[in-house]
Amino acid sequence: MMSETLIWSLEKARQQTFSLVEDLREDQMCLRTAAGENHPTWILGHLLLGDTYLLSMLKVKELSDEFSVLLSKYGPDSRPTSVLENHDSKQVLVEKLTETGILRIDAIRALDDLDEPTPDETLAQTQPTIGHHLHILVFHEGHHCGQLSSWRKAHGLSSVRGIFAS
Repeated sequence: MMSETLIWSLEKARQQTFSLVEDLREDQMCLRTAAGENHPTWILGHLLLGDTYLLSMLKVKELSDEFSVLLSKYGPDSRPTSVLENHDSKQVLVEKLTETGILRIDAIRALDDLDEPTPDETLAQTQPTIGHHLHILVFHEGHHCGQLSSWRKAHGLSSVRGIFAS
């Protein structure tokens, strides 16, 4: 039952992310109000980076060269830029996030035990089990949804109703 509750939360968080960028044009995706601000393209790429890593952790897919590219563009130490050409398009990011979203849900459903140790020694220090890591991913996506909501407000766009309130 816990995994289905967790799956529900992951799916709702992803739906919220998509709803926050749904009406954005490509030319809006890299706009910033301040240097270093996480714009929508960076946030989508950052979430894709997390999904890609999770899928490798769950042994669904090996980390490919794409992971290194994602890490350099959207990793914690990367710097978002306003140059569209430096980032993937909204369409590409949404398509890849849709694909990885399906793969991660299928992988979670196939897990026998969410209490299996996190295989990454660094992550295991703060997220000792796969279940802990998955809960952090719900929080992580929610955190970035908050950034997207603030970004929308700063750019004079209308708010988006929360998926959890629907």
